[in-house]
Amino acid sequence: MAVSPYLRICQFSCFFIAIIANTVLLYLIKIRAGSSFGRYRIMMISFSLYAIIYATIEILTLPVMHLHGSGILFYVNSILKHHITAGVLMSTLYCGSFAFCISMLATHFIFRYIAVCRNNKLYYFEGNKVYLWLLPPAILFTIWGSSIFFNFGPNQLKRDYFRNVTMQLYDEDIDKVAFIAPLYYVHGEDGGRIFQFPDLFGAFLSCNIMSLCFTTCLVCAYKTYKKLNDFSTQMSKRTRALNKQLFWTLGLQTLLPCFTQYMPVGLIFILPLFEIEVGKAGNLVGVTCCLYPAMDPLIALFMIDRFRNYILGKESPSTTKSSKVSAVNSDNHSSTGKK
Repeated sequence: MAVSPYLRICQFSCFFIAIIANTVLLYLIKIRAGSSFGRYRIMMISFSLYAIIYATIEILTLPVMHLHGSGILFYVNSILKHHITAGVLMSTLYCGSFAFCISMLATHFIFRYIAVCRNNKLYYFEGNKVYLWLLPPAILFTIWGSSIFFNFGPNQLKRDYFRNVTMQLYDEDIDKVAFIAPLYYVHGEDGGRIFQFPDLFGAFLSCNIMSLCFTTCLVCAYKTYKKLNDFSTQMSKRTRALNKQLFWTLGLQTLLPCFTQYMPVGLIFILPLFEIEVGKAGNLVGVTCCLYPAMDPLIALFMIDRFRNYILGKESPSTTKSSKVSAVNSDNHSSTGKK
């Protein structure tokens, strides 16, 4: 019994939606994100570009996931399936993208916190300094990806462990497909557990990166929310409304990967520790993960009124032209909140 065709249909459908929706969002950021967005436009552009790259990496991976005993099998089902080295590298990029995503969200929340609560510090994002904020996500991506490659990479023990299940359920020869596989422990002849410490360390590191970034998001979100609802703060009605739109957009963009990526991925990291058999149901994680880049831009398109109104045709062409002018001028402004 091979992989369900519905999995591949879902993966390709989400890929095309992701490319189209993020391209539309990039276009609207260019023509509709006026001076009030400031340098935050750069952050939005970088996130949309990331979503396009992530969707492309995913379609070059077409991951199949299977939980068996104390291990997680993740094998490539794309055109790179039988190219072992390239397939393992693509799997590493795919998994590393999780770290880049959540760290980018944390960076966005830090920006919103500074823009709303510490706008005297907005010079941290002025000029080319804004691009330096992409370094922490890149570093975490490198750490996570390196951990995946060196700790979860294929070896003979893992091939033997997953050999039968791969052949019986997926009609695949484990020796001929590219895969990565966290394997926490195996049972010795006496029934005792023989722990695989590199795999345990890799899982521990991944979970800690997720926890650190989520904590940053929660702290910044709480403080930003309090400030936006403190009406004693000097802020124009228009600026406050835009800040709220961007805040709630970012909040939903954080909840989306929480439910489509990090909770499912966290579960598949934890369940094998207790040898909880999930089997082919692990592919639901692949389905939820491919939904993320397709749904994420839709949040911004319909939560931010100037994007939504343009799509629904509720604004006149003259308004659009003025927005183009203000978008050009915005590079000379600092950010939202400086009115």
